Amino acid sequence: MNTKVRLDKLNVHFGSTHAVKEVSIDFPANSVTAIIGPSGCGKSTVLRSLNRMHDLVSSARVSGRILLDETDIYDRSVDPVAIRRRIGMVFQKPNPPEAFCCRRHR
Repeated sequence: MNTKVRLDKLNVHFGSTHAVKEVSIDFPANSVTAIIGPSGCGKSTVLRSLNRMHDLVSSARVSGRILLDETDIYDRSVDPVAIRRRIGMVFQKPNPPEAFCCRRHR
């Protein structure tokens, strides 16, 4: 199995809230993977971490590793915009981060 994306002990915090705890999973290349679970279990938080959307949230902290083609996407040398170009995100309901909202909606 050729691994495209690997999560290795992924943790996501928002302030003092530990939203995702020690998630490790391999996503094979050239396949479709479904992430299912009840509301509030961290599915979208994991997906947003793949796209580095938490960089835009001041209270967010990500630890562990996310490897895309064996490169840690949170390494300081990796450009978040380049990652967002490679990992597209489509959500059921639009919910742009505050940094993306226009001024009239603030």
